[in-house]
Amino acid sequence: MKRAALIGIISLAGLLSLWLLLAWLGKTESNYRQPRPGMRFENKGDKASAPETIVVYQPRHFADGEVGHYQVRMEKGLLKMPAGKVTFAAQQIDHNGTKAWQFTLNGGALGGLVQYDARSIVNAQFTHSLEYHTVQKDLASRNVALQFDPQQRRCRRQLNGNPDGVVDTEPSTFDPLSIIFKFRELDLARPGEFDSAVCDGKATFQSKVTVVGQEEIQIGDKNYKTILVEPDLGQLRGVFQKDPDAKLQIWLSADSHRAVLRIRTKVKHGTFIADLADYQRPE
Repeated sequence: MKRAALIGIISLAGLLSLWLLLAWLGKTESNYRQPRPGMRFENKGDKASAPETIVVYQPRHFADGEVGHYQVRMEKGLLKMPAGKVTFAAQQIDHNGTKAWQFTLNGGALGGLVQYDARSIVNAQFTHSLEYHTVQKDLASRNVALQFDPQQRRCRRQLNGNPDGVVDTEPSTFDPLSIIFKFRELDLARPGEFDSAVCDGKATFQSKVTVVGQEEIQIGDKNYKTILVEPDLGQLRGVFQKDPDAKLQIWLSADSHRAVLRIRTKVKHGTFIADLADYQRPE
């Protein structure tokens, strides 16, 4: 596979966070354990020390302190090869003296020659992004920073520290990374379509996800009951905009966690599959 193609796919991860970064050799084994029905976990936001004047969103599915490590492989015909690794994490933080949600994505490939890191900060109510930062290191290395103003409904973009435009946003707008966690919070038990406003600093658009239905998948030697969803790629840039046949599929655990177990992306250069290898969640 040409190196330019790999770089193009990694760039997409910055726009919709995806997930296309990468893994180690060999067959993926996952330590994910589906929770027993009715199992509940303590949420740190319930503690009395939380500011009473701020309504802190209590997640239904993701958790404060949740971390997922993925191994990614590329398949094209009979060829199967490792592509790298990627990690997603969610954490409640203090942001300028108030509570906020932070989501991170860290991925790399080619022995560190290609690196992509993204960080999203969303307000305590989990209704609007506040900041979004990406650092891309490869042949087209660059830093992108988005500053959201929910009151003025504006998003300011900086490229490598220089102003790079302002776009209007919606009353509830998410960035390309936090939208993943937003969709996890929706009621995906039945087939249907859901959408939410997303801003990448160049445009604000409705990102739609279609719930296909329940499927059973295998990761390593374990079988998992999942919910298959397919995000709409129509508004995305990069390789997805150039390839009308590109397709993205995500398998979420069919349990109270709605954890992302597998991501499959098909483009003209091949198919990338990211499987959850290690999952950590505070009890």
